[in-house]
Amino acid sequence: MAQLGERVWIPTEVEAGAFPGEKLVTLDTQTGPVSGFARADSIIEQGSGKYYLPAEVKAMTPSTLIALLLAGSFFTTTGLVEVSRDRVLKPSG
Repeated sequence: MAQLGERVWIPTEVEAGAFPGEKLVTLDTQTGPVSGFARADSIIEQGSGKYYLPAEVKAMTPSTLIALLLAGSFFTTTGLVEVSRDRVLKPSG
């Protein structure tokens, strides 16, 4: 179970960005999709076609985590997103 302040990975869809070194990312949150741009080197790839953005847990409920995305510039949020606990990965190691 995640703890406050812990780093987690949030699943994201990734597309080409407008500039070299950046990607357009879209996260599925409890309030709907959130899109923005993230540095390509901040996106974590696990397996074939599974991408994640690192985040820090800021608050939680029994079913959701409110996390601060540590990298990126988003269109409809200042970086805080609410995501289902069952969609978030804890980094290994």
